[in-house]
Amino acid sequence: MTRRHNEQQDAPSSPAMAAGAKTAMVVEDEMLFRLEVADLLAEEGYSVIEVASAEQALARLTDAVSLVVTDVHMPGGMDGLSLARAIARDRPDVALVIVSARVKLTSADLPHGAEFVGRPFLESRIRVAVRRVAVRHG
Repeated sequence: MTRRHNEQQDAPSSPAMAAGAKTAMVVEDEMLFRLEVADLLAEEGYSVIEVASAEQALARLTDAVSLVVTDVHMPGGMDGLSLARAIARDRPDVALVIVSARVKLTSADLPHGAEFVGRPFLESRIRVAVRRVAVRHG
């Protein structure tokens, strides 16, 4: 994967992306994993915002964000699952993918329409999850 954006980028990385703007937010405290997922999403055509905590995610969640990929375990007072539930409650238009290496979640644990991907994962599994939730959210 090639790095197509700068860390914590807010604007689309090219005019072409701005025209068909899809914006995703990656919420992950481990920088290398955050960069990996951000690159994957950029390859899928998303402009990417990167944040390291659930609190930062809530502060930077704009109307432009259509997809959030979040890890479950993060520092701070809110974990990624609580973040996903809050987003699902307040912004049901946002597609959600939840990842974790430490816990295995079932559909009963997830907000309605969210996808879970266990880590370590194959790149193809996260791409499939992103595409499935994007289709559900039109």
